[in-house]
Amino acid sequence: MSRLLVHGWWNIGGAKMSKSVGNIVDPFVLADKYSADALRYYLMSDIATGKDTDFSEDRLVKRYNVDLANNIGNLVNRTLNMAAKYRGEKMRATTARLNDESKQTLPGQPIQVTDNTGQVVTLPAGSRELGLRDIIDKLPQLYTDLMDRSLVDLASGIAKEIATHCNRLIERTAPWELAKDPTKADRLDAVIYHLAESVRIIAILISPVLPKAAHGIFDQLNWKVRPSGKEERFRLEDAKWGGLPDGHVVGEPVPLFPRVES
Repeated sequence: MSRLLVHGWWNIGGAKMSKSVGNIVDPFVLADKYSADALRYYLMSDIATGKDTDFSEDRLVKRYNVDLANNIGNLVNRTLNMAAKYRGEKMRATTARLNDESKQTLPGQPIQVTDNTGQVVTLPAGSRELGLRDIIDKLPQLYTDLMDRSLVDLASGIAKEIATHCNRLIERTAPWELAKDPTKADRLDAVIYHLAESVRIIAILISPVLPKAAHGIFDQLNWKVRPSGKEERFRLEDAKWGGLPDGHVVGEPVPLFPRVES
């Protein structure tokens, strides 16, 4: 064995879980209650490699609702609904970067890692509002480096960052207003394509942790409907801009992450 990865302790209430004490948590019960994807996401994203953390069912619910239901799930639903309502579910491919609004920035903490060549790679906190390409162009190198170093919690944050970026893009560009003005048809096409293409890439990035949800996104996008093998449906090399061809027809949205209450 060339490498042994030892994760931190899952504590509960500040104390180590113990059968004798009776403070253990049954993962099968939680999976049945919240879904396997919800539990897997919490376990993989809420503990940093090499560190201890406290298990909290309330936090599991919060992470699920905030990161998955409100952010990624909401983005998928909004994107496909707008594609259907304004463009008859048909994509118009574009290489536009929409730089006229590039000065808008996002809050948050930057993710910085050193890749295998020793070069420092940063996913900036103040990413350009419509510069999705600027983030996505850096993803394969950054994502691979994080996964190779077993920093799954940070790798998971990349997909969440893109989804947050996209939801802000929707609020900034107001596609429902663009749809009222025939002279802004090209801009509306570009916004919808940016969103749909980002959703496709998000599905690839979440597939190691959320396989069921990732398949659900691909199914709704009508992307790789009949893969020759499941292992070929999600390839990191496909996480680059321009995968959805001009004229591609997406499907109807189906709720991926219904909100849950504590």
